[in-house]
Amino acid sequence: MEQSHFLKDLVIVYVLGAFVVFFFQKLRQSNIVGFLVTGILVGPYGFSLVSDTKSVHILAEIGVMLLLFSLGLEFSFRKLMQLRNVVFGTGSVQVATTTLLVVGIASLAGVNIRTAVFFGFLAALSSTAIVVKMLIERGETDAIHGKVALGILIFQDLCVVPMIVLVPLLAEPGSIWLPLGVALGKAAAVIVLVVLLARYAFPWFLYHIVGTRSKELFIIATLCILLGMSWALSLFGFSLALGAFLAGLTVSESEYSHQIFADIRPFRDGLNSLFFISIGMLVDIRFILENAGFLVLLVLGIAIGKAILTTLAVTITRLPLRIGILVGLSLAQIGEFSFILLETGIRNDLVGRIWYQRILSAAVVTMILTPLFFWISQRIMANNRLYALIKRFGKNRSIAELDAQSSAMQDHVIICGFGITGQNIAGILKANRIPYLILELNARTMREQKLKGQPIFYGDCTDASILLHAGIMKARVILIALSDPAATRAAVQTSRSLNQEIVILARNKYLAEIDELCNLGASEVISEEFEASIELLARILRVYHMPRQAVAQEIKSIRDERYRIFRHLDTTIPRLRLSTNLDVYTETHRIEAHSPLCGLTISESELRQKTGALILGIVREKDTLNNPHPAVTLEAGNLLIMSGTKDQLKKAIDLLRGDAKITSHFGLPFIH
Repeated sequence: MEQSHFLKDLVIVYVLGAFVVFFFQKLRQSNIVGFLVTGILVGPYGFSLVSDTKSVHILAEIGVMLLLFSLGLEFSFRKLMQLRNVVFGTGSVQVATTTLLVVGIASLAGVNIRTAVFFGFLAALSSTAIVVKMLIERGETDAIHGKVALGILIFQDLCVVPMIVLVPLLAEPGSIWLPLGVALGKAAAVIVLVVLLARYAFPWFLYHIVGTRSKELFIIATLCILLGMSWALSLFGFSLALGAFLAGLTVSESEYSHQIFADIRPFRDGLNSLFFISIGMLVDIRFILENAGFLVLLVLGIAIGKAILTTLAVTITRLPLRIGILVGLSLAQIGEFSFILLETGIRNDLVGRIWYQRILSAAVVTMILTPLFFWISQRIMANNRLYALIKRFGKNRSIAELDAQSSAMQDHVIICGFGITGQNIAGILKANRIPYLILELNARTMREQKLKGQPIFYGDCTDASILLHAGIMKARVILIALSDPAATRAAVQTSRSLNQEIVILARNKYLAEIDELCNLGASEVISEEFEASIELLARILRVYHMPRQAVAQEIKSIRDERYRIFRHLDTTIPRLRLSTNLDVYTETHRIEAHSPLCGLTISESELRQKTGALILGIVREKDTLNNPHPAVTLEAGNLLIMSGTKDQLKKAIDLLRGDAKITSHFGLPFIH
């Protein structure tokens, strides 16, 4: 009978959870927020739909073990080293300052020092699951602020392990130093054991398991490692969650870690949802209503305090204030691992029921408000006055070297962002002796590339003063190759406001963002999403032995259709500066069948006499005519290469198309 009740409870939890999460997905809220709300609804303080809460909590604890096991699997020393400056620099500052501030405030409020330290631990952690999901949904994982936020979250997750060890010690009476020494000794012994198992025992064990080619046996072996190590470490006083994390760590560097992660992920996601639901079940709605005033102050204090301290931690590492604000607001909530610490604290009588409910309620509310924090950061960056104020206070002062470099340049290229795209472009420009300079916000990348002789400088390309020091008024092209959509939009708008003539090339991820970038002033926008699909299509067609000419035609038709926006915008025109007063441009134009000049010779068209533009060459299907003879006939499909001033090229395109009017955008001709 009890089993049927438990099964009924699980059905209620999952069915209601599915509806609530579906509703929150429509509101673009995190699934975790939906699970927390589900727990509030079904719990004893809600509609009391679940009778056997103890069994639900047991399953939830298994979900936590799987969560920490997967975290250990995903923990990569290589990834850690790539972000080491942020992880150990910015991350340590954020955790330390948050903990110390909370300890100070709690001590002044009369809380004993041990409990105050515990409160500091709880407040220092942010939600890895929610923040990473939000960054992925917004396409900002590769942006500077996304990488910084991820680095801080990694450090916070690493801090969970020593915090779990220290929390029971804080609850013990008397001096903490002897128990702390014993705990550190145990921890050292466990680390040695983990290293030995990871290097010798588990690889041998998994190798023979994989050799059987039995998927079921492989999954059973994985669960044996997880449950067995958690149980063994619990005998030495460590929590099951910590044991699960160390179990994941032992197999994280093995060649089977990716398959293990793929196998346990369905179990983790299914049971992990129960963890958040079980947390929601502990929230007392009546308590929240009775203590609404205090909880509002507590939530505001946590959110504002964490946002400010995280922003300061980021700016201390010489990143712009803009990045600091974005990271600070994204990490302004209390994280899921704080719930694990809170459960440990209540079991060890470190906090009473009143403070337990206060912290629990405040934590759940901050997690629910996380999408709002992201929205606020987006609104701040979209507000021109606030953004200008942020840039002024976060201005980069080390610009003397940048001034010296740009002052000697003319008609150069400014490369914003030095990832793979920027590096490839710089290599080609260097090989062709085209002058360029680079603006980059990653201090490590800047130092490494400077040693290689690259003209790279630390600077925020969304800041007008930085662009002016980079010589944007004299530059011919600015390439914006950033992974941050908001920064890309700001850089395009700022660049166009400073120089109406410059060619702005922007790289973005999604095709849907092209319209906005072009409206802000981009000359051309290259979508990674679209270009990748074209390249994949070309490969598929070639596998089926489709002629190259046919493949090229298919790709052209797709580009004409998807990039049709550019029919109403300016095209990128190469420029030759003959003197300070004369620029000569080159342009290409394909003759349409309805063109009034189609079928006439060059001489009969009187193109040179009427417009001043000169035909340098004609590209046809089988041959290319260089400096064509006046008697050459202009045929439909011919690609004309012309040179002249802007005005001359406008008139030539007008004549070739038979248009009565030529419109221009930012002073450059475009083709209707």
